[in-house]
Amino acid sequence: MADESKQMIVNTSQLRAGDVVITHGMRVLLSGEPDMASSRNSGVTRTVYGWAGRVTNLEEVKTQDIVPLGWLYPDKWGAGEDGGWGKDWDAEPSWRIQGNDLATWLIERNETEEK
Repeated sequence: MADESKQMIVNTSQLRAGDVVITHGMRVLLSGEPDMASSRNSGVTRTVYGWAGRVTNLEEVKTQDIVPLGWLYPDKWGAGEDGGWGKDWDAEPSWRIQGNDLATWLIERNETEEK
């Protein structure tokens, strides 16, 4: 049976590992489990979710010039001029998906994983 992806809109609490979030011209593949924290605003407490994600379409991101490439790579001591802080250009390009249940995301989800 062929794997088929379905596009849908979900809130942050509905994201799961294996989803591909489409944001700012990037395709961000989520992995692992989200970090979670409580946030209180105007008397309402909500859970904030933070997902680690790998950018899977780097060449497209480069040509679109929407997101500065430096934002996709971590800082690393020893990688900069004179051995100071600099970008770790050898790392996988990544983007963090973060929000509460009010934030919505366009995703692609593998249909075979839903069953």
